[in-house]
Amino acid sequence: MVGYAARFEAELAGLEFPGRVGIASWDLDEGVPVLRCPEVEVHSASTIKVLVMITALRAVAEGRLDLDRVVPLPASRTRGTGVLFEIPSVPAMSLRDLINLMIVVSDNAATNAVIDEVGFPAIAACTAGLGCTGTRVERHIMDTAAPGVLQTTALDQARVMAALARGEALPPEQTRHALAVLSRQQVVDRIPLRLPEDARCWNKTGEIKGLRHDVALLSADDTPRVVLAVLVDQLTDPVSTKGYRGGDGVHAIAAVGEAAWRAMSQPSTGSQGVGSAEDDRRPLPGVPWRSSESR
Repeated sequence: MVGYAARFEAELAGLEFPGRVGIASWDLDEGVPVLRCPEVEVHSASTIKVLVMITALRAVAEGRLDLDRVVPLPASRTRGTGVLFEIPSVPAMSLRDLINLMIVVSDNAATNAVIDEVGFPAIAACTAGLGCTGTRVERHIMDTAAPGVLQTTALDQARVMAALARGEALPPEQTRHALAVLSRQQVVDRIPLRLPEDARCWNKTGEIKGLRHDVALLSADDTPRVVLAVLVDQLTDPVSTKGYRGGDGVHAIAAVGEAAWRAMSQPSTGSQGVGSAEDDRRPLPGVPWRSSESR
């Protein structure tokens, strides 16, 4: 059967990409991935905030944290994306609201506050438990002078989002909470940009100078159907190297999002295609089949 993977491969064949691009995507029911440089380790930027959210919600599910717990905020706050550094008169905020800000507007100060609530060892354990092999969260956001790295891979990002969609990352109540937060994402200039108005998209972007990422779940209804991670670094165009919005990487990711949507929306056919049951290639850990274009 020609499923999502074969159709997405065909859609990608007509696209050109700037910089270095990592892609990992599959239909959650079919489980046949399309992969491009899936295990290249790159700066994670804000995509790791999904892992931080999952770690916090696991602690909530286990009774170690409470979403209504009021978390004190430091007077000196991390700048970059978000709003908390602009409102120093707010001395504290609930964990629930910090998670919302961390995802919906990618607030860096909120992220660091949530990291401090859960701790780096818990984030590392969550990362490993979700099958990630190239992701490390070892310092606060924007704290470039501190030791440690923030890194990830396209395949790891897809693994995390797929585990969340399948209910493997969190219990049902916390899964619904996490997906609801992701659905309210306000940075929609990448994967969601060219999707139809009625499309469902749960996504989290990441950006630093010369780098643009987006990871998402896509569906035509309320049940996630396709996972898609697109990580782009080594960008050299003037817009991408100047700031955090726009540029060649953003346009490329939007094109990939549109390609994934078209592939998802087409009906399956009965002939054999990429990733069919006759494919005898060895799988990657946590992924049932490796596509013909993975490398």
